[in-house]
Amino acid sequence: MKATVLGPVAALVIGGAAGFLAGKNTAPEPESDKDVAADARSARRGGTASTSSGATANRGSRVKSVKEALALPGTSNRMQSLLDFYAGLDPSQFEDEAKKLEDLPWSERVMAGYLLFARWGEEDPTAAMAYTKTMGMAGMFVSGTVMQSWASKFPQDAAKYYTDNPNDFRMSGMMGGRGGRGGASTAGVIAAEWARQDSAGAMAWAESLNGRDQRDAIRSIVSEAAKDDPSEAAAMLSSITDADAKKDAQDSIAREWGKKNWNEAKAWIATLPADQQADATARAIRGLADSDPKAAAANVTSLPEGEARNDAMASIAREWGNTDPVGAAKWLMESGNTEAQEEGIGRVVSSWVGQDAEAAYAFVNEQPAGEVRDEAVTSYVRSNMGGDVQQNLKLAESITDDGDRARTVGMTAVVWARTDKEAATKYIQSTPALSDEARERVMRYAEGGGRGDRGGDRGRGGRGR
Repeated sequence: MKATVLGPVAALVIGGAAGFLAGKNTAPEPESDKDVAADARSARRGGTASTSSGATANRGSRVKSVKEALALPGTSNRMQSLLDFYAGLDPSQFEDEAKKLEDLPWSERVMAGYLLFARWGEEDPTAAMAYTKTMGMAGMFVSGTVMQSWASKFPQDAAKYYTDNPNDFRMSGMMGGRGGRGGASTAGVIAAEWARQDSAGAMAWAESLNGRDQRDAIRSIVSEAAKDDPSEAAAMLSSITDADAKKDAQDSIAREWGKKNWNEAKAWIATLPADQQADATARAIRGLADSDPKAAAANVTSLPEGEARNDAMASIAREWGNTDPVGAAKWLMESGNTEAQEEGIGRVVSSWVGQDAEAAYAFVNEQPAGEVRDEAVTSYVRSNMGGDVQQNLKLAESITDDGDRARTVGMTAVVWARTDKEAATKYIQSTPALSDEARERVMRYAEGGGRGDRGGDRGRGGRGR
């Protein structure tokens, strides 16, 4: 791992090591996702995939402990210091450092834990994997981080371990994701890393796998190729014999090609069987939305009406809303597509609140009653918890869906209780916006400072779409 390189750590942490890091019952309530650093990733080294070796030479560090690194001002400084600290350790010291993580606050455990296990996975992966087996259920999350780091340097060895030890990954497979990044299986992560060094070797290994492992590995290899040269990736399709794996790989090519060159993507899609073109076009438009959402909006009508177009429109709105929520909201609402509006407006409003909460409020407040307004209101209130609590409560009370209304009102009231418990409690006990059951649940949260009934509603709180 190159200590001078910082990439996105958040997705890997939340999807991998976070299960271990947040696993202890004594862990404090997680802070906002914003507290989890999003700019560190193990740097991948080139070279030939051969045999795992011992530690690299110690590099020294500016700090003498994790706690010293975490005391520095600035998240980037902390991560860089942690990288330097772990790089200066002998692999025999990693286990002791892993045990020390249990004494850290949750967000600091997330940051330090990912960097430690990523480093351990590069330098002494078999020992790191052995340690994860002592961690109970939490070990399956950490193993994904170890395996990716191992594969980033020695993919052949990581692949052999994976195929020789299927039971090590069976439980994580039951939970989905197999310990990989962003929902990808461990096989997919290994294949992606291997493909960066030797795509032919990676494909030969992928084709030796079965079922989901094979599909994920092939898709990862083709996706990596498509990022550099979509036409080269498309040429790989003819050698893929499994129909499901081929379809997954084709979808990846369409999205990457749409992102890089829409016109070339369209020309390639036209060569596909007629019954596959609509789905590939939808994928390509989503890719185009990643790089140019306005252009994607202009081309979305090339999709037939239906679920694929609705989903693509929602994706376009979300991407467009990141940079121009006003334009995204105007386009989405003028489309007249209610399904796309319901799916996309929440993310647009959330981005809008961060840029201009007053304008976002005006937009939300003028929407007619219904499911689209419910989504907009829910997103506004949850993104504006530091704003005017009375305004937020009034908006939340206007939500027509009973479940969404109770969740949003309850969440707002609980946050209010942290600064004015007496007033919030009086409101909770008297508001008609909560059923008796919801009122009791919200009171438990308010009394516990937001840590009450943890089995209750979480997340977006939508209606299961």
